[in-house]
Amino acid sequence: MEEKTTITIKNKEQYERLIMEKDPVILYFSSLNCNVCQAVFPKLMMLVNDYSIPVAKINVDEQMEIAGQSLVFTVPTILIMYEGKEVLRESRFIDFSNIARTLEFIFCNNIQ
Repeated sequence: MEEKTTITIKNKEQYERLIMEKDPVILYFSSLNCNVCQAVFPKLMMLVNDYSIPVAKINVDEQMEIAGQSLVFTVPTILIMYEGKEVLRESRFIDFSNIARTLEFIFCNNIQ
């Protein structure tokens, strides 16, 4: 099992390009000062390691406009985007079973 690399979003243009070009994509909103964020991210990466889906990290402290545009008001927040639309949102208390079910639906039902 190969470890997946993440994309670090540095600006709004990169974010918009990612949403348009990568389908599906996981957006991980976090903050450097958030201990929960630091604990949740490795669990997310272990879960998505078997899927061909990019994971983009967005630091809400640096990218406030993107967080606001995405209606992210708490961290960590995980969004799964498909066809440019949000299909799953998990915030604060992350339910990894919901993430797993959504990924199974996307990849096993040949939606992609």
